[in-house]
Amino acid sequence: MSHQNMLRVWGGGFYEEDRFYEMCDRYGILVWQDMIFSCSVYPFDDPEFMENVRIEIAENVARLRHHASLALWCGNNEMEMGWEYWGWMARTPNYRDAYDRFFHKILPVWVKDLDPDHNYWPSSPSSETPFKDSNGQEKGDAHYWDVWHGRKPFTAYRDQYPRFMSEFGFQSLPPLETVRTYAEEKDWNMTSYVMEWHQRSGNGNGLMIAQMTDTFKMPKDFPALVYLSMVLQAEGIRYGVEHWRRNKNRVSGTLIWQLNDCWPVASWSSLDFFGRWKALHYAAKRFYAPVLLSIEDKSDLMNVHVTNDLTEPWGGSISWCLVNIDGKVLKSGLQAIILPPLASIKVCSERFNLSPEERREVVFQAELEHNGERVALNIATFAPNKHLKLVEPGIKAELRKVKDEVEITLTAHSLARFVELKIAGQDVIFSDNYFDLPAGAVVTITCKMPEGMTLAQARKALEIHSLYDSF
Repeated sequence: MSHQNMLRVWGGGFYEEDRFYEMCDRYGILVWQDMIFSCSVYPFDDPEFMENVRIEIAENVARLRHHASLALWCGNNEMEMGWEYWGWMARTPNYRDAYDRFFHKILPVWVKDLDPDHNYWPSSPSSETPFKDSNGQEKGDAHYWDVWHGRKPFTAYRDQYPRFMSEFGFQSLPPLETVRTYAEEKDWNMTSYVMEWHQRSGNGNGLMIAQMTDTFKMPKDFPALVYLSMVLQAEGIRYGVEHWRRNKNRVSGTLIWQLNDCWPVASWSSLDFFGRWKALHYAAKRFYAPVLLSIEDKSDLMNVHVTNDLTEPWGGSISWCLVNIDGKVLKSGLQAIILPPLASIKVCSERFNLSPEERREVVFQAELEHNGERVALNIATFAPNKHLKLVEPGIKAELRKVKDEVEITLTAHSLARFVELKIAGQDVIFSDNYFDLPAGAVVTITCKMPEGMTLAQARKALEIHSLYDSF
């Protein structure tokens, strides 16, 4: 549903049960399968331990090798990186040779004997040259955490050109409905005892708030904080993925850390413990679309790109405009495009000479159309969102029932950024959410009619928020 076609089963977890792989087979989702070793030093020179490992590997390779979804076997998570960068040699040098022997000589043979049809990769990340540039950009896969742990801005993603980005991420809180399951309202504070215990990363809450101040104004209350944290996460990951997809000849793929949670918590996931979609999961549906519209914003320069991951040519049109918050178009352009298969092209490049005040009052908007239908809309700003002169957007919604769905048609008299829809008291998945609604545009969103609910009840329960409402 979110256009993601690969999942990585992380080496710090466990081998999933059969139905997981059966579902991946059914829905065409590839599986990158780590062996269950991660971020630690193991006693690979201990015969009893090695016999236990041999049985575990043999049983799971034999169990999983027939699945169409299985893409590759990976020896471990971040252990080669640990030997090269984390100082393991200084603490446990005697284990390095055992690591080398197991992951580069013994395990590949075990896997090939049992499953000659799938490739083996020694570690993630790895250059496939033992202990040399294991997290490099020239070959193999890479993990990039400087935006999260290193507190670099989202723009740092654009400095990265790995061959395959197999791990990167940014945190958010889960939806408010999930926070309610573990925190009473008196504890709705990012530094409360309960909230800090429900945080997967030691300094995670502070990292979220710090990055939030770069992008947004401080939220007016805790529900607004939850909303902004999810939008922040979605925007950061979008920024990275769009960059790497624009450079598809260099970067062959991306895997977001992470998909899901094993308990209700603030984390890097796009789906929370209860399966509720965060803003990131909706954003992924857009930035992983087979045909992607993206804007490479460089101060006053806006480069519009279209990336085609289809194996056939794609034709349509691009329209763009420099537009005021209230919808007044100042400059615009339109052109037809034909994309070759498996290609990414820069469609147009526009530079605008704007004063500091004008940068707060206008945005750059691009739309992608196919057969007369809008298939993508993207907005780039000239100033941080916190400095935009947003006004109350006056969002109006009309609802009607179409078969077993609710159809919600939305309009606004000024730009509404990151529009969030909810049906109070119900867990529903919308066709889109946390999207931009330009002034004068018409956007139609659908969802399943909640069981036992009438259209009048759905209309009354519909809640609409946007960035403007969070300050």
